[in-house]
Amino acid sequence: MKKSTLKGKLGIVFAKIRNFSNELQHLAGRIFCKRRIIVISERSISSIPASSKSQGLIVTAGLLMLLWISYSTGKYVTYESVISQKDREIWNTNITNEGLQYQMADLHQNLSDLNKYFENIRQLDLMSQKSPVKSKASDTTNLHASNTQGEKVADNNASADPNGVQQILTNIRSKVISRIENLEAILQMTGLNLRKIADNNTNLKAALLNASHLHADISNPGDVKNQGGPYVSPGSDLSAMFSQEEFESEINYLMQLEKFINSVPLSTPLKEYRLTSGFGRRMDPLSNEGGAIHTGIDIAAEYKSKVYSSAPGVVSFADSSGAYGRLVRVEHGSGISTWYGHLDRILVREGETVKRGQLIALQGNTGRSTGTHLHYEVRLNNQPINPANFLEAGKYVF
Repeated sequence: MKKSTLKGKLGIVFAKIRNFSNELQHLAGRIFCKRRIIVISERSISSIPASSKSQGLIVTAGLLMLLWISYSTGKYVTYESVISQKDREIWNTNITNEGLQYQMADLHQNLSDLNKYFENIRQLDLMSQKSPVKSKASDTTNLHASNTQGEKVADNNASADPNGVQQILTNIRSKVISRIENLEAILQMTGLNLRKIADNNTNLKAALLNASHLHADISNPGDVKNQGGPYVSPGSDLSAMFSQEEFESEINYLMQLEKFINSVPLSTPLKEYRLTSGFGRRMDPLSNEGGAIHTGIDIAAEYKSKVYSSAPGVVSFADSSGAYGRLVRVEHGSGISTWYGHLDRILVREGETVKRGQLIALQGNTGRSTGTHLHYEVRLNNQPINPANFLEAGKYVF
């Protein structure tokens, strides 16, 4: 009984399919009926037969041509947009580089003027020590103002500053401190703690301690013991108290800070990408369990997109690594490292030194992955930190 019912239903379905097919054939026959194309010339009239099949082929070819034109036009517009965007980025980068070059040239000029100033100070000190006449005159002139040794030094500096050298010092120092503040703000955006970083960087730590007058939090402000120094009344001209030791410590700190910034992974590992999964807690994409910890970020681009090192460093690992799939790790110094996972192909070797922006791999879908993307991590002392903060801070550097 059941078999006969099933056969009856299948017969009805097949009958409907045959009817629909016959209707389509009938419609096609009406649209592509046999035609003749009449060609009229000055001497004769001729006709060319056009069968249903030839008409169908002509229409199909026309539709394919339209589709190809539409696709090509869309691709052309897309490429034009991408090229225009890249041109704007290159132009902005060139403008930024020119600005930095002007600033560095200005700073070098100011440093040169400063060196000449200190050399003049030393020469004047030697002359004052060798000339008894000048020493007597100086003693007579400064007799009333020689209550403290600090006041003598201030008067000597004032007499040795006839051409507004103090203004040069002030300008240089303000630029140095401004640059230091900008670099420290960039580091703050990444979430890095400067003092913790300095524990892994001997030169930076020494420079930071020598320039501790720039950071109130380096010492313990609550401890009233072990403190001292000259009394400076409110409203005093602090630039007049500028010392060579302070300036040298600030310059050295700036140099170490610039060197460290260059080693921080602030560049993007992919030229163009979209964020597919953020840092921290999330629902696991394979098990669908909540509360899973994501130690990096997932960024996706086209399959086999080029992956670049986000900072200079040394490759510490370049091989397969379980759930990471094919993995590259780069050590950047000061305890900072970057991890690049789920790669399709690795293009560097362990122990190889890489530059910022150097091609190191191709994006893939290896390891524990649901689709082609790059798993990107930034670690400090092997502890994961949010890479998105570094990518955001890098917008103000590159």
